[in-house]
Formats: sequence, structure tokens, C-alpha cells
Amino acid sequence: MKKTWIKGAGLGLLTVAAVWSATSAFASIGSAAPQRAEVKRSSFRYEPSCSVEEAEFVLREYDGCIGVFSPQSEDGPITVTDIELRSLREADREIVRNGLAVADREELLSLLEDFGS
Repeated sequence: MKKTWIKGAGLGLLTVAAVWSATSAFASIGSAAPQRAEVKRSSFRYEPSCSVEEAEFVLREYDGCIGVFSPQSEDGPITVTDIELRSLREADREIVRNGLAVADREELLSLLEDFGS
């Protein structure tokens, strides 16, 4: 009888410890997530590498996707990517909508890789 009581008490203690650990873990996840998101939004800054006049390419919205345009031409895009604006963060969408000046082909490929991932 004494062994049963000891086993029951030990099992109860372990159950209380497990519930307390799970509650603490869930509480810390819920309170930490919004704080990280706020830091990202408030610390975001965009510095263009060149002006539109100096750019080799300009990224702009075209039919809901990112289009690659020549800054010297008013014609349609040179090419249209399959990267949809709705898949981007709001800050990136706004930058592309306003026109993103791109200095050279290397920067173009890097930006498209970043936007596409």
C-alpha cells in the first residue's frame, strides 16, 4: 500500500511539472512573436544603390508581378517575372510599386533571387 501511494505521488508531481512547463512555453511563444514583428517593421530602411537616371534596370509592378523595365524606354517591360507582388512583404510591395532602380545585372539577379525566395 505504501509503495502505491509513493508511485501515485511521484506521478502526480511529474504531471504538475509537465503542465507547468507546457504553460510557460506557450506563454513565452505568444508574447515574443508580436515584439519581433514590430522590431522588423520599425527598423526597415531602404537605400537604393543608384538613382533611376543612373540605373540599368527598373523593377516595377506589371500585371500583378514584378516586371523588369529599361529606365530609358517607355515601352513595356523587358521581361516579366513569375514573382507575384502579393507574395512579398508589404514594405517590398510598396518599393516595387514606386519603382526600384537597379544599378546592374548582378544587382538585378540578386534582388530577383531575394524576392523569389
